[in-house]
Amino acid sequence: MPPSRTHAVESDGQISATLADLGALAQHPTVDGALAAVREFLDMEIAMATEFVGPQQMLRKVDGDADSFFVAEGLGLPVEQTICHRILAGRLPNLIPSVAAEPRAAELPVTQLANIGAYASVPLLFSDGRVYGTLCAAAHAAKPALGYRELQFLHVLARLVADTVEREQLQAAARELAVQAATATTLVAAVEARDAYTAEHSEAVVELALAVGRRLELPEAELADLRHVALLHDIGKIAIPDAILRKPGKLSAEEWDVMREHPIASERLISGVPGLAHLAPAIRAEHERWDGGGYPDGLAGEAIPRASRITLVCDAWNAMTSDRPYRKALPEHVARAELEKNLGTQFCPHAAQALLDHMAA
Repeated sequence: MPPSRTHAVESDGQISATLADLGALAQHPTVDGALAAVREFLDMEIAMATEFVGPQQMLRKVDGDADSFFVAEGLGLPVEQTICHRILAGRLPNLIPSVAAEPRAAELPVTQLANIGAYASVPLLFSDGRVYGTLCAAAHAAKPALGYRELQFLHVLARLVADTVEREQLQAAARELAVQAATATTLVAAVEARDAYTAEHSEAVVELALAVGRRLELPEAELADLRHVALLHDIGKIAIPDAILRKPGKLSAEEWDVMREHPIASERLISGVPGLAHLAPAIRAEHERWDGGGYPDGLAGEAIPRASRITLVCDAWNAMTSDRPYRKALPEHVARAELEKNLGTQFCPHAAQALLDHMAA
């Protein structure tokens, strides 16, 4: 058989095998599988999936002869000193068949240390356009055969890797949200076991707070935080003695002093819960007044977290319109007049007006 025919047969066989491997990889996508496919198809000695973290390019996954390139999973390289950075900046092509022929790649210390002869790199892009990192491969020797077909293959695998990483991150975020929700539910259940009114009140405040938040056009992430602040704003009442918490009549001045400690207790509880700790300042500030006359810190105006300001006015509305052992619920028109009277003094004017608009709708 003539050499040219032999080469054609070998090339066709390689393509068929590659397509079969890609089909299997597409059915069960993994970053490890993608790296192995990149290394095999490009005939490279190492393939890597990296992530940009601040000024560092972190090697998240490495396949191949890592030792001879002096790299390992978890290694961080200064971004400014990497070939990938220069490729992304447009100063180098995605495929470098001969690094020695590209001075801007050959001059880098990492190139000389690892004795890189050929290099390939494409960005890992998330669905929203963010650059997560790069999919790259290297060899010690030059690879003159690297061309358009290899670049297209690398882009296909980069899409698979990016989709896999993004999916894993979304799944991890969903699991974290589930843990946060379970933790919040457990804390609320602990309060309910001592004081059913507090738990019912918190659920009602959540509904009002979210309605106000939507009227104020808060982004979804802020609405999620608002929900937790509204739900957990009274969680510190766990620390209040039963004689005060369950007292059927009005509290004395001394008892009110004790009751006013519950935002601090709430902050301490939430500060110890991973995933919710960032809400602790807003939960502590839920009883602060717009005019600075609230507690426990006397914050005023915009210094009070927005979630706290929204929760305060919704908390007050629900308290006024609910039956308590020492008084009957106020009629809605009376509660509305009370909010209007205190708009801009006790209550944030924007949050209070949004609640008033919601109740009038």
